[in-house]
Amino acid sequence: MNMIEVKTADLIGPALDWAVAHAVKVWESAHELFPTMTLDPTFSGVEPRPYPRGEFGSMLMTCVLVPSNPFRQDPQPFCPSISWSQGGPLIERHRISVIFHDDDSRPCAWTDETAAWSGADALICLCRAIVAAKLGNTVQVPAELVTP
Repeated sequence: MNMIEVKTADLIGPALDWAVAHAVKVWESAHELFPTMTLDPTFSGVEPRPYPRGEFGSMLMTCVLVPSNPFRQDPQPFCPSISWSQGGPLIERHRISVIFHDDDSRPCAWTDETAAWSGADALICLCRAIVAAKLGNTVQVPAELVTP
């Protein structure tokens, strides 16, 4: 897998999701994201792969959780930068503060360890704050997840 270095402030989409997955080691607690799975809701890691995620189920490069036992469970997309069901719980778990300035419609988010990070919406900025707190201002992500 070809990795490239990206500034945390520039992360978006699947590359941001990948960085969050590694920052919080999501595969270790992913069973909390999928509580209705009754087979084997454990995962061994994440990988970039095409997954139905776009309009009309388009196959797009996505950050995907890899099942520990692929015979008992399907891979699952991990998209906290666009899914409140995955990104929302990170707010409390990582003590993230999010505010909206009156003079600017862009939100800012920070943790106890970081300065404020901005983004197009609250999920993007809270994901960037987590990545900055855990991995720093630059991160290595798979090249295929970075949109030109």
